[in-house]
Amino acid sequence: MTEDAVTALLAWPLLTKADVQQAGESMLSQEYRGKRLTQIHTGGTTGRALSIWATAEALQSNYGFFERFKRWSGVESGDRVATFAGRPIVPPDVSTGPLWRRNFAANQLLLSSYHIGAATLDRYIDALERFAPKLIDAYPSSIEPLARRIVQRGGTSLKPAAVITSSETLMPEVRAVIASAFGCRVLDHYGSAEMVAFITQCSLGGYHANTDYGFLEILNERGEAAAPDEEGEIVATGFINPAMPLVRYRMGDLAKWAPEPCPCGLPFPTLSAIVGRMDDVILTPDGRRIGRIDPIFKAVSTLHEARVVQQAIDKVRLEVVALDGFRDADRDALVRALKVRLGTSMTIEFVRVDSIPRTAGGKLRTVVSAFGKSIRPEHPG
Repeated sequence: MTEDAVTALLAWPLLTKADVQQAGESMLSQEYRGKRLTQIHTGGTTGRALSIWATAEALQSNYGFFERFKRWSGVESGDRVATFAGRPIVPPDVSTGPLWRRNFAANQLLLSSYHIGAATLDRYIDALERFAPKLIDAYPSSIEPLARRIVQRGGTSLKPAAVITSSETLMPEVRAVIASAFGCRVLDHYGSAEMVAFITQCSLGGYHANTDYGFLEILNERGEAAAPDEEGEIVATGFINPAMPLVRYRMGDLAKWAPEPCPCGLPFPTLSAIVGRMDDVILTPDGRRIGRIDPIFKAVSTLHEARVVQQAIDKVRLEVVALDGFRDADRDALVRALKVRLGTSMTIEFVRVDSIPRTAGGKLRTVVSAFGKSIRPEHPG
């Protein structure tokens, strides 16, 4: 962007998730109203349901940036990829048979993130060894127990070029055990369904804001541009989705600019840290650790915010701050989506509340558990 363009952009007011939620379809560009668009539901890191409308070209571009990141990690299009995703692959109470499915068109193995436990670790590892992926794409909470089991077993025949992590914070000790187990680089990245920011980690460990994806700001508590190594909120303006362009959109996560450029040679500015959220995981009676619960909030558009609280090993409480128009069907959809992930061994109590308390730092934790340890930032994001 030119200096004049940046100056003009910085004159715009900040845009919040609540603004986008309240505005709804009025956020659409007039040029694209009435045209065929894809509606994306996101719960985000705030437990707040949002709807984003995107063109087919925007979605293709979004995948294209991830493909470029894969190439930087040593993986080419068409190489075998094993993916642990936040969507159900098999029913939650299935314990026998494969806990994964093949996507032959994409040369991909999709593995359930919701069946990983002491009784299934060896089955997952054996399936990965048979598939022999060039890349493993996973949440930290999904790949960490497998990595620890591999180290305990004394190694594996798996030789991926890289493990890519996302969506959760990545602790340094978790990164270390993943790298030790698989003998490869662990590369993290940060993005969002709103398609405004894409931050990727290079081979030297630096985090880079992909400036051809969006314009990234870090604003301190005074609303000013943060100095290097000064913590501030990520504010982003996306370039790839003309149907619903979000300008100076507050991401809700904190980050720091690096004081020096990364020596890797990439032409993108470097961040020294992305201070993401802190979430717990749900521990089930059969020993499964369930991370990434917030995708359930995508199911309902009449949801202001929500969180899942575990106070007993076999019970969780789903707390919801609802908007006008919230119906019994919306409640049932939320409970159903949570049950798909947790299984029938967990009792779910649904509670409507007026507000949900924040942490001392003002953040909303979408999962709070007395049993599952927190997933905390390394950077991390």
